[in-house]
Amino acid sequence: MLSILIPVYNEEAILEGSVLKVHGYLKERGLEHEVIVVSNGSTDGTEQHGRALAASHTWFRFLALPQRSVGQAFKHGVREARGEFVVSLDVDLSCELTFIDYAAELLRHADVLVGSKTMGNQKRSVVRVLGSQLYILSTLLFFDLTISDYSIGSKAYRRAALLPALEGLDDWTGYVFELCLYAKKQGLKTVQIGIDCNDTRKSRFNLLHEGLYRYWHLYKCWRRLKAKK
Repeated sequence: MLSILIPVYNEEAILEGSVLKVHGYLKERGLEHEVIVVSNGSTDGTEQHGRALAASHTWFRFLALPQRSVGQAFKHGVREARGEFVVSLDVDLSCELTFIDYAAELLRHADVLVGSKTMGNQKRSVVRVLGSQLYILSTLLFFDLTISDYSIGSKAYRRAALLPALEGLDDWTGYVFELCLYAKKQGLKTVQIGIDCNDTRKSRFNLLHEGLYRYWHLYKCWRRLKAKK
């Protein structure tokens, strides 16, 4: 079974439409699934909408955390997931849903599946594209990682391979990088595929704060690895 995991923050306007679209896509393909939405600190009507949906649909589950912490939302969702495979999506569905089809097939032979906007076609702001490329280059230079996308959405994992790493994962957005690094260190099989992305809406993250955090997080990871050596 596939567990579709969607962390959200203040997404009352699009939550129901996105969830129903994902369910319809999976139902049409005959894929056994559950959709799990984890709200992390939402202050709008996201929780009311989520609980109403969960009361109406057996395939949908809604979880809520009191504070904003997307990494915690991911970890909580994985722990609660019932499926063998966990697919992480962005709630705005800015990347093509065909990624789910690839996940259902490729995770039979791999542990981690990375949907890469860099390898596909992307419509995003120049600032976000350049910022992502610089970050990717940094992970290659300092960690010898060849992953070309560390965003939250369009990532899929074999749940059993994730569980040993959950406890130590970053509580913010650095957890995707940590999982890719963990997969490399443990000899887990990671596969990358190109995906198309059309993401033109305003980010839910403060981009300056997010950029500074990402590099500070990389520095801390680098220091930990140096200390172990």
